[in-house]
Amino acid sequence: MTYMDTPTPLPAPTLILVHGSWHTGRCWSRVQEELTAAGIRSIAPTLTGHRPSDDRLRVTHDDYVASVIGALEDAGGPAVLVGHSFGGSVISRVAELRPERCQGLVYCSAFVPRDGESVADSLPAEFIQFLEQAAAARDDRAIELPDSALRDVFANTADEETLARLRALLVPEPYAPIIDKLALPGFASLPIPMVYISCRDDRTMPPGTFHPGQSSRLAEPTVIEIDGDHESLFTAPERLADALLEALDVIQATSSAQPQDNSIRVRS
Repeated sequence: MTYMDTPTPLPAPTLILVHGSWHTGRCWSRVQEELTAAGIRSIAPTLTGHRPSDDRLRVTHDDYVASVIGALEDAGGPAVLVGHSFGGSVISRVAELRPERCQGLVYCSAFVPRDGESVADSLPAEFIQFLEQAAAARDDRAIELPDSALRDVFANTADEETLARLRALLVPEPYAPIIDKLALPGFASLPIPMVYISCRDDRTMPPGTFHPGQSSRLAEPTVIEIDGDHESLFTAPERLADALLEALDVIQATSSAQPQDNSIRVRS
């Protein structure tokens, strides 16, 4: 009789959903509802500097990282980090510091800074100019997102009801973490499965900035494309949740040492 070794199924990890600029953990609520319905546990921390009582003038990128490391400890088991937009820089740094706790990394229209870079290093000059002018207008140097940018650029596929819901949750964004240089000397060699979710209707950056611009900085990522704008958390939560479930399948299969096809996966 011949016995064949089969991989032992891994326990379902907790998804730690890391928001981007101007957001809070509550911005993931619609996606979390979809994940819960699929039997997946998730945690969506609000980063330091995004609560009403926080001192936005003194917050740093390290404070953001500490917020996620706290959530990672609370998860109490295997975890997959999901970073939206600016959140990509945060999950990269957390993985650098706690690689043994990260079963996988998922970037959603997210920045992937290199060692010694800041997120600002990936932004167009005109966007940097906007950030500097907006920061100078407030004593705490926090940046408010103009309503026109939200409507026309960030959530360009949203209806008025969705825009109103999103607008009510946004907060001023601390300036300093955007220009903080990040230490990521070991990130490129981390043996952690990585997935990049690209949103076809994203207008926040010039075409190609996120994919393939940022996605190509990862080591052989699986790329999943969906129809949606930068605020797919609100405007396409079902599609985004489906993409996260697919990403989770890829990560678990890779972690079980099964070969994976890293080609682009298209969702309509």
